[in-house]
Amino acid sequence: MADLGESREGPWASAAEAEAADHLIRPGDILMSRSGGPGARIGRAALVRQTTGPMTYPGTMVRVRVDERLIDPEYLVLAWESRAVRGQIESSVRQGAGMHHIAARDLERVRLPLPPRCKQERIKTSLAFWLSRVDEEEAAVRDTLRRVEDLRTLVIDHGVLGRTTIGLYAEPEDSTAAHRAPLPAVPVGWRWVALGELAEVVRGPMADSRRADDPHEVEVGSLRPADFRGEQWPHERMPTVRLDARKAEVNRLRPGDVLFVLSGQPDSLGFARVWEQDSSHRTYVPNHHVARVRMAGDALHPRLLALYANGPGRRQLQGAARSTAGLASLGLDQLRQTPVPVPPLAEQGTLLASLEAWSSELTSVTASAEEALAMADLLRDSCREQALAGRLPHGAATSSENDARLKGALTVPPTTPARRSVNRPSEVERRAERLWSSFPLLSDDGLTALEYGEQVTYLLFLKVAQELRHRPLNRVDVLGRDAWDELALHEGTELVQYYGALLAELGERGGVVGRIFHKAQNRLRRPLHLQNLIRQVGEGFSWWDERPEWRAPVFDAFLARCAQDHRTAAGQYFTHRELIDAIVACCRPTVEDTIVDPAAGTGGFLVRSFEHIARHLLPGVPPVQRERLSHGAIRGTELVEATARLATMNLFLHGVERLDGNRAAIEVRDSLTVGPRRQATLVLADPPLGQRRWVPPSTGTPDLHGAEELALARPDFWAATSHQQLNFIQHVYTLLEIGGRAAVVVPDGVLFMKGAGERVRKQLLKQCDVHTLLRLPIGFSGGSLGVKLNVLFFEKAAARPDGSPATRHLWVYDARAGHTAVADSPESSGLDAFVAAYRPRHPRDSRVASRVFKPYSVDALLARPDVNLDLGADLGEEEPGDAPEPHLIAQQISQRLEDVWRRFARLAKELAPPRDARTFRSG
Repeated sequence: MADLGESREGPWASAAEAEAADHLIRPGDILMSRSGGPGARIGRAALVRQTTGPMTYPGTMVRVRVDERLIDPEYLVLAWESRAVRGQIESSVRQGAGMHHIAARDLERVRLPLPPRCKQERIKTSLAFWLSRVDEEEAAVRDTLRRVEDLRTLVIDHGVLGRTTIGLYAEPEDSTAAHRAPLPAVPVGWRWVALGELAEVVRGPMADSRRADDPHEVEVGSLRPADFRGEQWPHERMPTVRLDARKAEVNRLRPGDVLFVLSGQPDSLGFARVWEQDSSHRTYVPNHHVARVRMAGDALHPRLLALYANGPGRRQLQGAARSTAGLASLGLDQLRQTPVPVPPLAEQGTLLASLEAWSSELTSVTASAEEALAMADLLRDSCREQALAGRLPHGAATSSENDARLKGALTVPPTTPARRSVNRPSEVERRAERLWSSFPLLSDDGLTALEYGEQVTYLLFLKVAQELRHRPLNRVDVLGRDAWDELALHEGTELVQYYGALLAELGERGGVVGRIFHKAQNRLRRPLHLQNLIRQVGEGFSWWDERPEWRAPVFDAFLARCAQDHRTAAGQYFTHRELIDAIVACCRPTVEDTIVDPAAGTGGFLVRSFEHIARHLLPGVPPVQRERLSHGAIRGTELVEATARLATMNLFLHGVERLDGNRAAIEVRDSLTVGPRRQATLVLADPPLGQRRWVPPSTGTPDLHGAEELALARPDFWAATSHQQLNFIQHVYTLLEIGGRAAVVVPDGVLFMKGAGERVRKQLLKQCDVHTLLRLPIGFSGGSLGVKLNVLFFEKAAARPDGSPATRHLWVYDARAGHTAVADSPESSGLDAFVAAYRPRHPRDSRVASRVFKPYSVDALLARPDVNLDLGADLGEEEPGDAPEPHLIAQQISQRLEDVWRRFARLAKELAPPRDARTFRSG
């Protein structure tokens, strides 16, 4: 360790006086801040590289001059930013009179690591290389963010002017010809109308200057231009003014009022925003620098007006404004005369939903990119710690790479880590790949991964039925015919016709056979494709007799391939196996449990629960109890017919279902529409994301932009809402019997959304023992890239006599802290560590709090605003050796940027103009 050496304080009255006292700055000196206001970084160091004349430094700084034979000044500045040194500085900082300061003698006592001079040079060179790399990548992301905003502006501008409408365009009407700037053409049926003809436009009132005790005055919140920024109106920070009661009521803001900035900084002039909150306990009015626009009828939706005003209309307003002394102002008459495009009333709802959906999608893209940028500083700190510890690679790139980097070329790292080379049962993967090998060709014919999975399931069932029928012992004739062998008797078009008729006939049966073939259709229209798929299934291996332990793993691997088709929403029906295994290990299903999954997907939770029970089955279990596992003790509900087929086949191959069973374990219906007929002791679920939507009959198409959200109101629910996950949480509660336990996968929004979300969380805490929350890293949502998920563990409790909540403590495990998790590297997700901290076989009071695992009392949770459960573990101050490895942080950043890339790829596809008869080519 080394002390700082010589240090001097300022200031000096003149350069001559400073020079006489040797207090001038010269290159190689280090300046450190020693005082500042709240939030200032005391002790910050900077190296003086050059001077332009005699210069000294103020009394708020300390000059450090080192012996360069022992320590490199650049190395000292580098080491000064390490956590070990920062900890020493922050422990010595004192506060007084609103200022923070540290004494020069305390800075002199700071100790820092001092390696040999040659190693100092290598450390700073290596770190400079990697920090420059981070800077380059960060600059590329920031450039992308700027392009996102350009895209947002372009999309909204085109939408509000009808550029996305297919059809003829009409020139502006003569009534707008008096307007100075030429107006763009809009679609036929649209029209340009002056804002004053559509709405009442008034300026906010001036505050009264009467005495505060005037009985005719009331105190109201005053909305300023500065309050327009941000996603939410800052009600608690708005200033208050006193107004005459009548004037306050006349100017009171109502939901749907559009507010415009009339004066202020030029870049904020004309900015518009819709007031959407009606407050009964407090009155809000715009101040004199804000105009209130209240629509006179329903000719134009207020949010469409705001979108136009912040796009093309804002440029017109700013062009008409007056500027003086760096400020700009806009008159009410100018605002009233501003022409705005008015679409037909019937089109406005669809147009608004489309534009807001685009804006929301781009906002989520921006959020992912900004999250990656926020991690860049963490990456720099980690690189610095690794460099000081001598563990940072030197970054010795070839000269050609350096030359390319100087020219602005960026080397793109792999978006996902490479798989580790381990000895896997490769035969399983090869056989699963064989089943999958036809999909790329068939996808060119429009077949989705889910539809392909259906076709494989049909043929696989017929193959298994044939093997069961012909095995030497314990023959089972499931179909009463050898349908598989009958397929070999047909070719070409005749095969397609026979196969279609066979599927229809099997679909009329009951039980497991009927569940797999109900409404089954052959989507392989070309005979050659059907013949090839039959051959692939038949030439694989004996699905029933040869190596039976491979049946289920092969189908598992095949389902995993289906889930990886990101072009469709197939991933939403698959939950990561690592997550399922962790949840099942914590819930520990037993042979006495009745296990239900109300959003079964492909049956992962049910299969793993069955396997867990089989592994831990104790000797002496009565045959009746064993038998109930295949007769109603394990069941699920699935909304999508195709997914239910895959789930039924999955359960059969794992031994849960029997082909000759009279009742399938998977039921196809909307599990939310009616209350449960039977209750369960264990519910495991990964519900679908999104809102419940209803498509108006007039459209006839499932377009989400034209669909209406449908709130679900059941008498046994706590709150009516269209939010799917909130409805499923309430449904799971109704499914459980007293003492029953549940684990439900939910996105972050369920933990903090207001309204129905608050009511559901409050009731859940009161009526259940909500004991554990697992916060998952990004990468566990197969259907929606970038969505952050959590797992809520709770038990249904009987009402307490004193009315106190059933929850005592909620333990939060933050697996997002210092870890990375993507689909290809689940071993780094920390789920094994979570299971160990959960302590499945021990009482919860034996748990141990840690850096990532912390309990919260129920009183503290209920006292939080909106009963917000968006909690992370209290990470506290990390030890110097606990810094995440730089490659892990860089990997997390790459995952977020990969998510951004995927979203942009989807946006680019959706933005592509539709093909018409002139551009379409068959082939």
